[in-house]
Amino acid sequence: MSDMGSTRTDVESRDGVAAERQAGWHARVLGYAHLEGPDGQRVRMDRRAATLLAYLGVEGPSSKAAVSLLLWPDSPPATVRNNMRQLLRRLRLGCGGTDLVDGDAQRLGLSPHVTLDLARLKGAAGRPLPPDVLQALRQGTGVGLLPGVHFDDCDELSRWLDGARTAVEGWVRSAREAEVQRRMDTRDWTTALALAQAWVQHEPESEQAGRHLIRLHYLLGDRGAALAAFERLRTTLSHDLGVSPMPETLALVRGIEKDAQWMAAPSSPRPALPMSVLRPPVLAGRRHALRQLQEGLEAGQLLFITGDAGSGKTRLAEEFAASVGTWFRLEARPGDQEVPYASQTRALRAYLARRPGLSMPDWVRTELSRILPELGNAAALPPLTSEADALRFYEAHAEAMRLLHEGDQVIVVDDVQYWDQASARLFMYSLTRMMERQHAASARPPLFIDCYRKGELPPYSEANVRKLVDTGLARVIELGPLALDAVRELLAGLELPGAELHAEALTRYTGGNPLYIVETLKHLIETDALQKDWPRRLPPPGRVGPLIQRRLERLSPLARLTAQLAARADLHFRAALAPEALQVSAAELHEALTELESAQLLVAERFTHDLVLEAVHASVSDSAARFLHGRLARAFERDGAPAIVLAHHWMEAGQEERALPFLLAAAHSDERLLPKGQAAGHYARAAALLEAAGRAREAASAREAEARCRLTEAAPTPGSSGVER
Repeated sequence: MSDMGSTRTDVESRDGVAAERQAGWHARVLGYAHLEGPDGQRVRMDRRAATLLAYLGVEGPSSKAAVSLLLWPDSPPATVRNNMRQLLRRLRLGCGGTDLVDGDAQRLGLSPHVTLDLARLKGAAGRPLPPDVLQALRQGTGVGLLPGVHFDDCDELSRWLDGARTAVEGWVRSAREAEVQRRMDTRDWTTALALAQAWVQHEPESEQAGRHLIRLHYLLGDRGAALAAFERLRTTLSHDLGVSPMPETLALVRGIEKDAQWMAAPSSPRPALPMSVLRPPVLAGRRHALRQLQEGLEAGQLLFITGDAGSGKTRLAEEFAASVGTWFRLEARPGDQEVPYASQTRALRAYLARRPGLSMPDWVRTELSRILPELGNAAALPPLTSEADALRFYEAHAEAMRLLHEGDQVIVVDDVQYWDQASARLFMYSLTRMMERQHAASARPPLFIDCYRKGELPPYSEANVRKLVDTGLARVIELGPLALDAVRELLAGLELPGAELHAEALTRYTGGNPLYIVETLKHLIETDALQKDWPRRLPPPGRVGPLIQRRLERLSPLARLTAQLAARADLHFRAALAPEALQVSAAELHEALTELESAQLLVAERFTHDLVLEAVHASVSDSAARFLHGRLARAFERDGAPAIVLAHHWMEAGQEERALPFLLAAAHSDERLLPKGQAAGHYARAAALLEAAGRAREAASAREAEARCRLTEAAPTPGSSGVER
């Protein structure tokens, strides 16, 4: 029944959107404000036009004079009337002559020629959600009222907008709750799970959402995923709010833990892996490192934690951050270095998601839209053709970081070895400006703890870490392997019967690497060898990849293929795209994902560790990799992914001709909107492909563009004289 419900919902969603386009114009004020026409065209709205439609959606037909005075409170009456006429005219012209607002000299109201997402959300109480609203809730995005729009110069309008946002949050929460419950009542558990997952992503501290997620994993037969969801909820409540789960949440989880007849996946014969081996309760053997971190904190230094892959850098950083106060975690991903500003774009989106109501000056939002298109209309921006233009871009970023970091105590940045150079330069410029302002105000910037793999920093980052340390602004804490006593301490904390008997053998076999120890224990559990003598046959010591690959081999074919797809998609992987890429139903994909989560390979659409990602990536043959990249390229193309992402996947699929337009589009976009040096690499790759295809004239044009960008790249840029991350 749940499969049929999910399929029906998808069809309803597509049909609803198609009917909506045929009907006329649709206005969206939940998320990035814009208009969508009957032919799919998109028109940007300025903040007052969007606010007018939002006001009419919340309040209904209203006094024209009252609305006008609200939008322009300090203007003379004649100016107010003229401003309103011009605003309505701009809306009408933007829609090809269609009136979106009806009215006369006294009243204004929404025209029947336009549908407003806010009005549809407001009117959905007690009824099934409209397809577009349901889709937004399932995706977990685009449900905040005019995020980033502020009226600091209009106090009354600002107060109205704050109140409307609070009301919308309540409508969204009620809509989520009602729709999840409705889907559960009809046993459409797959759709209910997707809604609950989006809800938890949007409000990770909501116990109501967390309980739904735990219960739905239970109903779908995955005890491991249910307990993992509870563990994430408990961690969030502890870190962010300093509270424990409510009694009803604990009662739900106790019932799950006591259900001995419930298997994590009915079709899977493997033993369920305990939660303790996903995140060992005891941080063993790191007392000296913790003392160094404390000393660095007291000295006001940036802190770098380095060590081999799997040495526990992230865990140590998070434990120390939690002991200091409220903290927030960012990360770079392996594909970032190929895409300028990829790391910092992800960081900004994470910051903005934490503070959706943050007020930023318009000029800051406009400049940030060069790398965050959802903040404005990047296509309307002039190119960065001078150092003054670039400086404005950098200054906007510095101002945004200052505002976004207000009140922060600790920021943990993981996998800094993957940080792209453009992001590094931008971040260090912003950090320098932030420290200057904080010093002038006798305040202290947040503590940054950066983690990176030993020996894997790119040259630009390695040199800059050295400069920071030499000037006393930072210190590096290096993690080594665990000694035998620390391994015994780690095993004792896991409370796995029989594990402590293998302490010496585990230390020798893994070299004291914490992740290798945990992965070896998982192998022993799954092969029923934990309480027996040390096995004679294991992969060569000091390597964790073969153990992970053996776990992959025990997965169902679809779960294994899903993991391989996720590895190839890497930082762009989203479960919502996988059914199309793999040509399976949503229910089949859900079963595969829950199997991967139970096996502790994936958690919330990402791999549990980079070494797991690398092992899965290596398990894909060349021919299978080309097949998966081709499927991803098609799915991403229909999803409107960035041009450079499409170029990458078409090239990896061996279809250079299909990659070329996207590669050139990425180069043109970078050259026009960002410092031109960022486009040079894209032009160079396009030129090489064109030369190989015998298209000499086009190749020469690409080489000329590359040379033009290289000249710009050689010119000084903001922050070039300072240290980079």
